[in-house]
Amino acid sequence: VCIEAFGKDIEIHTPQGTFYSQERMYQLESLLDPQVFLRISKSVIIARNHVRKIRPSLSMKYILTLTDGTVVDVTRSYYSDFRRFFNL
Repeated sequence: VCIEAFGKDIEIHTPQGTFYSQERMYQLESLLDPQVFLRISKSVIIARNHVRKIRPSLSMKYILTLTDGTVVDVTRSYYSDFRRFFNL
């Protein structure tokens, strides 16, 4: 569903549960299929098919609701990549 970083702690949220990793975000990102996964901030990577709702926000940002109920922000740095990924 998504991967979140909290400092050096990485949480991998899946439909089967939450798992933890010691890898860095850039290392995990390099292992994932870029057609399926997208980094939306320095601390979050999402899976395309787990985005339930996309809500525009102020200052070139989006707020996403994922299938597991997690709410995450697309930051300005990743705004253009996000729009291209979802053809917005």
